[in-house]
Amino acid sequence: MKVDINISKEVKEPYVVIHTNEMTNEISDLANSISEMSASSSGGRLIGNVDDRMIVLEADTISVIRVDNEKVYVVSDGTSYRVNKRMYELLDMLGKDFMQVSKSASINLKFLKSVEPYFNGVMVLNLKDGEKEYISRKYVPALKKYLGI
Repeated sequence: MKVDINISKEVKEPYVVIHTNEMTNEISDLANSISEMSASSSGGRLIGNVDDRMIVLEADTISVIRVDNEKVYVVSDGTSYRVNKRMYELLDMLGKDFMQVSKSASINLKFLKSVEPYFNGVMVLNLKDGEKEYISRKYVPALKKYLGI
């Protein structure tokens, strides 16, 4: 693969153009890597899909990340948006304010309002936007450490 880098004072923001005669796995992986680098430097913004629209979401508006039938959704301002990333990628991208609380859910710790015991060591997390999520026993120690208890 040939790489050209053109440095010009006229360029305000870096951009990448890939010239190819066919789409290969190598090209696809390269494009995904570049997109992920761009997303991780975007300050916690991501694209959510709802009703055939693409919406730019800011990390501080996202309260919950959920996985349902192998599809990932984020809840922001009371609306559920489908995102084209895996939960672990979102957790890396969105940063330290997000914590996984079960195999299929993560929360924004800034939205945590209260914690209630539930059943068999499971706890209910009540969020400021009215969302509820259950934290499984496996993740309780990390939450207790965060809360300082």
